Amino acid sequence: MLFGSLLALLATGCQPASAPDAPATTASGTGPDLMENSPGMMAEHDHMAGMAATPAAAAGQGPYAQAMRLHDAAMNRMDALAAERQRLAGALAQLGTAKPANPGRAARLRRTVAALEAADGQMMDWMHNAHAPDSTSHSGAQVAAYWQQQLPVLRKIDQRTTAALDSARALR
Repeated sequence: MLFGSLLALLATGCQPASAPDAPATTASGTGPDLMENSPGMMAEHDHMAGMAATPAAAAGQGPYAQAMRLHDAAMNRMDALAAERQRLAGALAQLGTAKPANPGRAARLRRTVAALEAADGQMMDWMHNAHAPDSTSHSGAQVAAYWQQQLPVLRKIDQRTTAALDSARALR
């Protein structure tokens, strides 16, 4: 069980920096694994890592490994979401004090801040509501089926996050 959990953890992309296939940096530039700085997120990740039941999942293939790669990518962009949200909120505050006010730009800033918040909220909701079947009491097929169902949800989160960040960066 411990060996399988270790293999599952390695398969998710949370390898040590010396691993040959570990990413050098992330899209947000925060390093290969933002979760190492967040004990709560790491505990959640460890909990999910223990749910990989199949050899394919342990080897970095299959729906569990795909889901965890999407999860890890989203988590690595949470700082960028927060930074852009803060930057745009500041721009919105400055715009409110400018004379004459630009209502079109203010509306666009508010919509983009809302999109950033929605992307963050969707990821947090998914993490709090993900309840994969325990691999000790369910078959590997049941566990794999659960993760297969989660892939479209995680892809949608990834798309929403990308779109929100792109919109925010366009408002320079």
